[in-house]
Amino acid sequence: MESIIELISKVPNVIWSAVIASCLTFLGVLWTNRGNEKRQAALLEHEKQKYQSEQKLALKKEVFLNVARSFADALGIIPKLINLDFTQKDIEIKMADHSGIVAKSYLAAKEDSVAAILNYSAETAEVFISLMKERAVVLDHKKAIEIYQSTIDSANNEKDRIISIMKELNLQGHNNQATFDYLNKSYETQQGIVDRSTASLNEQKSILQPLHMDFAKKCMSEHSHLLSLLPPMTIALRAELENDENSQKFVDALNDNIKRMNVAFDSLFESEEA
Repeated sequence: MESIIELISKVPNVIWSAVIASCLTFLGVLWTNRGNEKRQAALLEHEKQKYQSEQKLALKKEVFLNVARSFADALGIIPKLINLDFTQKDIEIKMADHSGIVAKSYLAAKEDSVAAILNYSAETAEVFISLMKERAVVLDHKKAIEIYQSTIDSANNEKDRIISIMKELNLQGHNNQATFDYLNKSYETQQGIVDRSTASLNEQKSILQPLHMDFAKKCMSEHSHLLSLLPPMTIALRAELENDENSQKFVDALNDNIKRMNVAFDSLFESEEA
């Protein structure tokens, strides 16, 4: 042991300095590498979380933009209901994917957002059911008018055919009175059909016109009503997309748009009634 200690004591200080410096350098490199590893791991974890967050936001954006578009399409149907030639098939085509699109949002949205979507969906459904019931009554009168008009057209065509036969018989010098009496009677029968159908048609028109006007007013009223209920759902979805800086501006702009739209439609209805 003494010999070992003596041997160590004979080592020059320069060498000890070099050894100590090497050890310190080694420890410094070791600590630096460990620090770099920790920073690299933290950076990778941060990038992973950032990527996951971006992917989640992209998914939400796709889902919620589709929800917004689908509800916009649904609202756009309401003014079209005023056009009585807009068919049930047209409505079904417009609404074909609505339920599925809205259902997807229940998986991506937070509970408060889901509640807002459900509330607006229920309100929209109630409005549509009410409007479709009233529209069915209006369409019944429209159908009656079409039937009476078809009957009138058929009777007039038959009258023209009878007149054509009578002219042809006259040209041929046919003088059988019984034949002409039969044709005259047939003509009078068809004229009676025209007169009765015309009276019924005019009656249906007098019913349909104010009924259709009232229905048109209700359509626009309900359209405005649904627009006014948009903010809670829209604000919830904007928050989901991290775009809720100043929702009050949106609400104010929407309300202003509704007022202007109502003024325009009121003016239109007044001109129609004048």
